[in-house]
Amino acid sequence: MSITQFNLPAGQRAERKTLITVAEWTEGTSTVREILGTRTEDSSIDYNADVQTSTDIRGITYTDVNKVQPQQDFDPFLVLGGSKLGAYLNDIRKRNALSELSNFTMYVITAFAGTAGAYEAEKHEGCTITYTSIGGDASVNFPITVYYSNSAGGKGQPQTGTVDKLSDDFVFTPDVSL
Repeated sequence: MSITQFNLPAGQRAERKTLITVAEWTEGTSTVREILGTRTEDSSIDYNADVQTSTDIRGITYTDVNKVQPQQDFDPFLVLGGSKLGAYLNDIRKRNALSELSNFTMYVITAFAGTAGAYEAEKHEGCTITYTSIGGDASVNFPITVYYSNSAGGKGQPQTGTVDKLSDDFVFTPDVSL
């Protein structure tokens, strides 16, 4: 596996809009996608590593990373007209259909890596999106947390690949593994 260099000039910072999170789910026979982050000012993927540190009898300290549990908060996630995900989550909330919260596929697109027409992306299947509250003062907020599965196709890790464009109607092309 070769490491892809960022498609940025030396010393230039990647803009936040070049890290794109997309939720995908099925409604009936249709696949639906929505890019997350509209009106959200700050959202980062937190990796929440399970780290174990121990010191052996010789005084040497070792650190092991047992697993990583990535999650991403979207707060605010405002109730906005046209938000397919907001309407879907509200329907789940009203029906108390909690099992449906774990049926999402998430894409993390790193548009600062790759080239136009082939932006690097990760596909995580079996992800969970939970809502943490609903309400607010001036606007109705419906904050959500995305729990990434770190898995695609039962492989125990996300599937890497590329997307052809930076919109919700992209085509994901998996990397070829040898």
